[in-house]
Amino acid sequence: MKYYVYRPDADNFAGIGAASEAHDEVVDIHYQNAPLLSRWTPIVFHGFEDNPPDEGDFPSLSDFWDIPVLSQRAWDTLHPLIDYCCEALPIIHPTGKPFYIIHVMETIDCLDEARSEITRNPVTNRVSRIFRYALKTNRLRGKHIFKLPRESGGELLVDDVFRKAVEDNDLKGLIFKELPRID
Repeated sequence: MKYYVYRPDADNFAGIGAASEAHDEVVDIHYQNAPLLSRWTPIVFHGFEDNPPDEGDFPSLSDFWDIPVLSQRAWDTLHPLIDYCCEALPIIHPTGKPFYIIHVMETIDCLDEARSEITRNPVTNRVSRIFRYALKTNRLRGKHIFKLPRESGGELLVDDVFRKAVEDNDLKGLIFKELPRID
């Protein structure tokens, strides 16, 4: 199985941002695993003057790329695959079209840090960069989207099944670069 860091294509598709007073609320979504939908109030997002003209299905979130934003079409396509661990939080997108922050509620401690090639933040001792990943794949069976723990870098990862669903349905706006792995 191949894995990829979730990465919107910000060079070719328009991105969005939230007002500064909503920044912390948006970023905190990535570090929570408890459901948020029942108490969610849609946040207003804006575009950028220097945005590329094309709207994709996965706009980059300027505040934090590891938080997926999906168009209605992308959510309709992917939710059968990822709704076991995700909830769609509606947002107010600058186009007026329905878009959602996808709250991924599954953090899996699957990075074998002793075997991976990593650097650590000298102050927090958290993983700051991963050059090559050694994954505990036995923990990843049936997991198509998940987060690494904050201490292990907190990255959002997707698998081949997720990639195939995106490509087979001609969804636009994600870059799939395979993780460099140590097996």
